[in-house]
Amino acid sequence: MTASTWLLRSSVAQVAIPVRNVSVDIGDNVTVPCTNGTQNLDETNRVITWIREGREDGQIKRLRVESNGVLKLINVSRFDTGFYYCTVDNDGVARDRIYVKIRTPPPALHNVWVKPSTILANIIWEVAGTGGYPIIDFTAEYRLKPVHGEEPEAWKPIIPTHIPPNARTVDVYHLEPNTTYIFRVWATNQLGRGEIVEVEGHTHYSVEELELERHFLAGVENFDTRVWVAAVGVVMGTLVFLGLGTCYLLYRECKAPSQLEEQEVIELVPNIILNPGFFDERTERVPHDEICNNQTTTRLNNNTIVQPRRL
Repeated sequence: MTASTWLLRSSVAQVAIPVRNVSVDIGDNVTVPCTNGTQNLDETNRVITWIREGREDGQIKRLRVESNGVLKLINVSRFDTGFYYCTVDNDGVARDRIYVKIRTPPPALHNVWVKPSTILANIIWEVAGTGGYPIIDFTAEYRLKPVHGEEPEAWKPIIPTHIPPNARTVDVYHLEPNTTYIFRVWATNQLGRGEIVEVEGHTHYSVEELELERHFLAGVENFDTRVWVAAVGVVMGTLVFLGLGTCYLLYRECKAPSQLEEQEVIELVPNIILNPGFFDERTERVPHDEICNNQTTTRLNNNTIVQPRRL
């Protein structure tokens, strides 16, 4: 019957044997047999020992050596990546050499920094690794840096939301000058989102705002407040004068139509008396009489009928 053991920390004699690569996704289980150099050994009294190079603390809980000498890694993590050796009968000679690689989401991006301007910023990064699968895209977001005691606002996406995998920079637009922002960026592969990196940046002062501020504050040390009060009084007096003038003009405009109508009535009466044939749009026409000529009979405003002269 085959016996198997596991050594926590040990060294093993290096021999010229090829390295077998075994890849597994994070969280999965993997079995690794000891095959090279053990095919012709008697399986009856064979003792197989597994040695891990650079073991992490706590790993022993997730490692198991089966009765047939197969090494089994359970629920692997990124720390299980490394070289594993197997020996036979404790001879100290490596019979098989395996490199176990754990595929993970992308690790944190490297050298992430922000180059802010007045109303935009440029986020720059480097890729430290892919996690074992090609990077699908990058994602970046930003938000205002919360003031002490305030609830932070929601993260805002940076366009494009899916940054191409060959990109190493992205621009952020529509920022406020002289404002502190927090930016974060991460990579994604088929296993999911990688580690997030956050950086902080402060946008610059606006050139126009600085010039305007210098203009307004020029001579502020020698400014007399009495001049300011006098200027305010002049402005307010002008506004009151314009308001009164506007009210007077509106009043005259409202009274003007009635006076004009009375003047037209006064002028109309003498014209009717002196000229019986005078016609105005306010007079009423009387139907033709059978015994009269073709001249028009007119009724005046006082209901007096003016007959035309007979031929």
